[in-house]
Amino acid sequence: MIDTVLATLAIACPAAVVYSYLGYPLLLFLAAGLCQSARDARFIVGKADRRHAPLGADGSRLPEVAVVISAYNEERHISARIVNLLAQDYPADRLRIYIGSDGSRDRTGELLCGVSDPRLRAFDFAQNRGKASVLNDLVARTSESVLVFSDANTHFESDAIRRLVACFDDPAVGCVSGELRLRSAAGDNQDGLYWRVEQVLKFFESRIGAALGANGAIYAIRRELWQPLAADTICDDFCVAMNVAAQRRRNVYEPAAWAVEETPDSIGAEYARRVRIGIGNFQALVRHPEYLLRTSAATRFAYLSHKVLRWIAPHLVIAGLAAAAALWWRAGFDLRAVWGAVTLAQAAALGSAGILYAFSEARARSGARLPGLLSIPAYLFALNFAFLVASWRYARGDYSGSWRRTAR
Repeated sequence: MIDTVLATLAIACPAAVVYSYLGYPLLLFLAAGLCQSARDARFIVGKADRRHAPLGADGSRLPEVAVVISAYNEERHISARIVNLLAQDYPADRLRIYIGSDGSRDRTGELLCGVSDPRLRAFDFAQNRGKASVLNDLVARTSESVLVFSDANTHFESDAIRRLVACFDDPAVGCVSGELRLRSAAGDNQDGLYWRVEQVLKFFESRIGAALGANGAIYAIRRELWQPLAADTICDDFCVAMNVAAQRRRNVYEPAAWAVEETPDSIGAEYARRVRIGIGNFQALVRHPEYLLRTSAATRFAYLSHKVLRWIAPHLVIAGLAAAAALWWRAGFDLRAVWGAVTLAQAAALGSAGILYAFSEARARSGARLPGLLSIPAYLFALNFAFLVASWRYARGDYSGSWRRTAR
C-alpha cells in the first residue's frame, strides 16, 4: 500500500508540473481554436454583421474615466506619470486622475499637490496604510463609470486608455487588461522568453473567456463591479479582476493597449517582489474560494492549470522527488535501478537549474546575461524558490515587508 502511494506521488507530482508548463498551453491553444471556429460558424449561419463602430470611434459614446493610482515614495516618477496621463488621447472633460500618496516619506505628496490641472485629484495621506486601503479610498471618491488602474512608475502609450475603454463595447466584458512591456538597461525584459510565452497564454485565455487577473500597471473595470479590498490584500490587481470574474463578467486581454515599465537586469533583483506576489497568491487562493466556485468553467480550467498548479509546483517537485527517493530505498532489486534513475534525473535537473541561476546572477553583476534558452531554467528556479518561501511565510502569517517598494 505504501509503495503504491509513493509511486503515485512520484509520477503524478512531476506530471502535474509538466502539465502546467507544457500540457496546459497545448490544450489552451486547442480550446482557443475551437472557440474561434464556433464563433465563425455562428457568424456564417446567423449572417450577422460582425463589424460595428467600436466604443470610442464616436466621441459622444466615450464614457467618463477615472485613473486610479496609489503611490508610495515615487518622487522620481510621479511628475512624469502625471504628464503622461494628462497627454492621453482622451477627451479632457471625461478624464479624471485620482492619485493618493500613501504616507510617502519623500516629496511625492508635495509634487502631487503642486499640480494645478483640474483633471487631477491629488490626495496626500499622512499615514502609510498599504496600497489596498488607498485604492479603496480613491475609488470611493470617484463617480466615473470606468476605472483605470495603474502604477506611478508606468508610462502609457498615448491611446492606451481609449483602447482599454473600447473593449467595454461588449456588455459581457467587465475587466480589460492591457499589455505591459518591460524594459531594462539592455533594452528588453529580463524575463525574456518566459514573459513572452505568458503574454501568448493571456491572449488565448482571453479568447476562451478565461483571462486571469490583470496587469496592475494597466487595466480597467466597470465601476459597478468594484468590490472593496481587504486592507491587507497583497495582489490587488489579481483580486480586483477575479472579483469581476466571480460576478460572471468576462476578463479580456487587449495587447493593443500597452504601457512600459523599467525592470532590473538581474533575475535576483526582483526576488523580493516575487516573494511578495507569492504570498499574495496563496492569500487569494485561501481567502477567495469563489474564484473556483463562482467563475465560469473556462476560468476555473485556466485558474487551476495556469495559476494554482504553478503556485504549488515547488511543493509538487519536492514531494515527487522525496517519493522517488523513498522508492529507490524501498524497492526490490528489479525496480531499484529504475527509481534510482528517476531520483537522480530529478535531482540533476534541480541542481542544474540552481547552478544556472547562480551563474546568471554572477554574470548580471558584470553586466552580462545568459543566452535566452539558458535563462529559462534559471528564471524558473528563482520563481519556484520564491513560491516556496512565500508559502512558508504565508503559513506562518509573516507578511513583513510584503508591501515594501521594489524596483518594479
